[in-house]
Amino acid sequence: MAEPKASLVQVLSLASASDPWLLSRANSQLEEWESDPNFWLVLLQIAFDTGLQLPCSSSSSTSSCHHRDSIRILAIIRFKNGIDKFWRSRVMARVTVTIPLETKRAIRNTLFQCLREPNRTIALQASVAISRIARLDYPRDWPNLFTTLQHAMLEAHGALASLAPAPQLDQPEDPSSAHLRQLNTTVLMRAAHVCSKTLKELESVRVLAGKMRMSELSRQLLPVLHPIFQQYFSDLFSLNVGDHLATLSAWSNTTLRAEQVRTSHLLLKAISRLALADIGMISRSNTSQGGAASSNMAQAFFGSIPRCLQTLKDTRLAYLSLLRSSQASSTSASTSAALVTALTKHLYSFGKFFLSLVQRHNGKAAFWDGWSEVVAWYWVQAKDVTNESLSVPRDEYANHSAVIDYPPRFVVQSLVLLKHSLAQWKGNRPEGGFFLTHHFAREAADVFTGRLMRLNSDDLERWQADPEEWAVGEEQENYELDIRPAAERALMVLAQHTKPVGFLGQHIWQHFESSSSLSSDNLDDILARDAIYAAVGTCRDYLSPAGEDDDRPSMDVLMGQAITSKLVPEARLGNVTSPMWIVIRRRIAWLLWEWSEQVPRESRLDVYSLLVDLLEDVPDQTDVAVRLAAAKSISAIADALEFDADGFEPFLPKALRNLATLAAASDLHEMESIKVCTDALSILIERMGPRIAPHADALVDLVPMLWQQEDPDCKARPSIIVFISKVLRAIEMLPATGTSGALMQKVHHMVSSIVRESLNPKVSHLLAKDAISLLWIRALHSTPTMTRPLFELLGLANDLVVQPDYCVEMCRVIEEISMLNPLEMLQTYGHDLLTAFSQIIADPSNPMVLAPISALDTLVQSLVALPNWTEVCEMWISALESTRLAAALVGSMLHFQDATLIATHFISLLCRIAYHCPQNSFVRLVSASWPDMSQEKYPTPSSVWQSLIKSICTRFDNMASMRKRRVTALGLASILESAVVEYEQAQQAQQGSGAGVEVTQEVVACTPELIAVWSEMLAAINESKPLDTGKYVRPTSPISSMDLGDVFFDDDDGGDGGWLQDISPGAARAQRVAMADGTLTVAVNEHVRTVLSHAQASYPGFSRVLEAMDPLVVNMFQKDLMG
Repeated sequence: MAEPKASLVQVLSLASASDPWLLSRANSQLEEWESDPNFWLVLLQIAFDTGLQLPCSSSSSTSSCHHRDSIRILAIIRFKNGIDKFWRSRVMARVTVTIPLETKRAIRNTLFQCLREPNRTIALQASVAISRIARLDYPRDWPNLFTTLQHAMLEAHGALASLAPAPQLDQPEDPSSAHLRQLNTTVLMRAAHVCSKTLKELESVRVLAGKMRMSELSRQLLPVLHPIFQQYFSDLFSLNVGDHLATLSAWSNTTLRAEQVRTSHLLLKAISRLALADIGMISRSNTSQGGAASSNMAQAFFGSIPRCLQTLKDTRLAYLSLLRSSQASSTSASTSAALVTALTKHLYSFGKFFLSLVQRHNGKAAFWDGWSEVVAWYWVQAKDVTNESLSVPRDEYANHSAVIDYPPRFVVQSLVLLKHSLAQWKGNRPEGGFFLTHHFAREAADVFTGRLMRLNSDDLERWQADPEEWAVGEEQENYELDIRPAAERALMVLAQHTKPVGFLGQHIWQHFESSSSLSSDNLDDILARDAIYAAVGTCRDYLSPAGEDDDRPSMDVLMGQAITSKLVPEARLGNVTSPMWIVIRRRIAWLLWEWSEQVPRESRLDVYSLLVDLLEDVPDQTDVAVRLAAAKSISAIADALEFDADGFEPFLPKALRNLATLAAASDLHEMESIKVCTDALSILIERMGPRIAPHADALVDLVPMLWQQEDPDCKARPSIIVFISKVLRAIEMLPATGTSGALMQKVHHMVSSIVRESLNPKVSHLLAKDAISLLWIRALHSTPTMTRPLFELLGLANDLVVQPDYCVEMCRVIEEISMLNPLEMLQTYGHDLLTAFSQIIADPSNPMVLAPISALDTLVQSLVALPNWTEVCEMWISALESTRLAAALVGSMLHFQDATLIATHFISLLCRIAYHCPQNSFVRLVSASWPDMSQEKYPTPSSVWQSLIKSICTRFDNMASMRKRRVTALGLASILESAVVEYEQAQQAQQGSGAGVEVTQEVVACTPELIAVWSEMLAAINESKPLDTGKYVRPTSPISSMDLGDVFFDDDDGGDGGWLQDISPGAARAQRVAMADGTLTVAVNEHVRTVLSHAQASYPGFSRVLEAMDPLVVNMFQKDLMG
């Protein structure tokens, strides 16, 4: 940057152009200059240069002043967006970019120019930049930040006080006085804004150091700013309530009046943050630490607020009256709008402060002296709210310049403040005073149900314009933003804490019972009835009085009677003349959702019939809002413990048809609506059980229509996946032949397509795990035979199984396919899958290491169960060797030291492989693994064996599972058998001193350890005779759980997640595979005896090892073998 400022102005001028090419070019240049440490200071100098020299080529139809401001605004925005990224040293393109300390100091000093900045946008962006730098630098590197702001406010406030009263807008003023008034008003307003914005940033630091920093600031600034605010507010709002409109008109037309109100508002925001910052000052009473009679400024500030609030509210109402009168004609619309906006925002800031107080520090503020008076003042405002305020459209809530006496947001603040205070008083604290009386409870309930909880004209208009959008909006209502939800929540808290319990609930119930007298044709009566029903539903848990009264039916009985005699008949009314009765139908459907647990047995069929009918699209009777409410209620009632599946069966075809029509054939465009329908379908399928099977075909046809809906944010698709999984469960109950086989093929094609789409990187983080676990695994588990769509999906497994996010689920998939078609899987995808498994198993620290172990265990059992296992065996052993999976298994197991539980799973798998390896093939596998091991620790292949066998024998005592212990004992015998066969083959090849002999020597040397394991195993078997193989039928169940935790604890008990009660084809396969496993049925003593006899006959050194052992131990072992 040869001439930094001129060059930067030129580029910023291009960056403000409308030509995309110029804009891109300028942006690239600015990004390149960001690595220049001086760039940020020059950018800031341009932003604050009110007389900026424009480039020569900058002549256009727009004025030079407008162009200058656009360049300045662009400069400060660029500064604000980037300075915090480079304020600390940063590496870019391998070069460290550091702003020198002198430059930082200059930047901080230059930022103070925003206090005199006339352009509000530039000042606002600069205040944000100051707050971000202060978060990093204050107080260590910017100690004078707040002292400078404090000095600026004191100086500006003093200068303004020394000036003569401000003239009217249409009156002339001495130029020097006008300049001083404008300058000092701007400085005071900007300083208050910077202070408030910076305090907001600093209070967001949640660590202890940040809280201590805010406490220090509170003690430093509060004693200074509070008097400034009091004096400024008193001077600003010096009118009396009884002043004539002419006086008020003169006040409002005073120069800079809107700016003065905004300054007062900003001062209040800054002081509020300081008062909230120091928990000590807020929590203590009127003496500070040490007992000195020092005034607590936070308490003093709170005590002065109510008077200011009343003054501001009266002034605002008086000014609104002025605007409605004939005397307002001389005021320009922009001037009056600016002043109304400033007054309204100022009014809101008081409510924000009170809400912040009661929501912090466990609500201690609710017990202060004067707090109940503040709540009472706000309650009066909410109670006296006009119909004009209640009818304000929600889109207009943010219009601060609206001429409305009680803005909706102000009413919401009043209700939320009441709610929080009632929750703190809990109905029994003396600080609650009047609010704990029965008189207040009844009055408040009548106000809530009579006015604040009613649907207004805006609600009805939005409902008629788009019933679906309105219904979704109702579910997403926020009680901190809207009047009606705030009133509902306040009523619920009031009912909860009014003593005795149930007092207010009984009062509301009386309203409910008397609502039958309201007209069904008059709109006002309909809305009144809707509000009463909403109150009864909202206070459902607080309707019943404490204790039992034998003379009065229980609340559940009364609710049941009301459902039968009142709600169902009203919902079926068809002769009403008012089309707005649809409001009551929706509310009754909603109320049945709230009371789903209270539907009496004798009324269930009527309720089922009603809700199914309300699902149907009947002109002038139902609309989308009613139908969605009915769908939600059906979900709740079907999910209730008392749901009568047999009673609902006659309504099932119509319910499924209506739900399907609503979800797919109607004009639903909100994903939340589709989710309501799919959730209802899922629950119905689950609760109806085998009764759903005849409708499976129609449910399958619904899937494509639901999935093809545009849902970029995946709001509904997770629930659609759940629905499809329930459909798969329903298909399990159909026979596997005929039309059901074609249906299975059809749904598997859909599952394949949906799983592939869910694995798209754009949505995989939202859908992939559900698609794999709920669809792919469920489809495999539920199918009686393998289908091509599901099998070809396995081509994705190689990449997915090595990803931690999907490893467990993919291993479950492989287990299911292993039990379905293990040979084809091994032939088609075996090499890639086993290679991927070996990568995971080779790293014992991998948290997913047990998932492939479980999958391999199932695969081995499935292969062994094949009728042609003897032919497949060589292919399996070759795959273990070529993919280095055997090497990974042996190597990782030898490296396990402390991970006992994990090691037992490795041992179980390795011993199962050994048991099923014929002849000396297992010895060859382990010998082939030797090159992948540490040559220093294991210099020869034979040196591996003693470590391996002793490791297995040591871990045997850690096995709780009898199934694993049997597999281990049999596997160890097979290892000895394999070593003896290796010796025999070596002798036949006349290699008496070769590697085979060395291996046999090493294995036979471990005979004492082997006998110890076998003795323990045989003793356990003898104690538990007769052998109950039924308790060992469980392999690791792929469908029992989608969590890794279950594979750690696959013991032999029946409490394994409930899969044994599963009647699906997958469960039957798992049981068959387990029963076909020879390790469960073979006699351990006979197998060991056979191996020992072979060893003793073929290997001369075996007898010498036995002779070296304790004879007593050998004799006891032989007795166990013969037993």
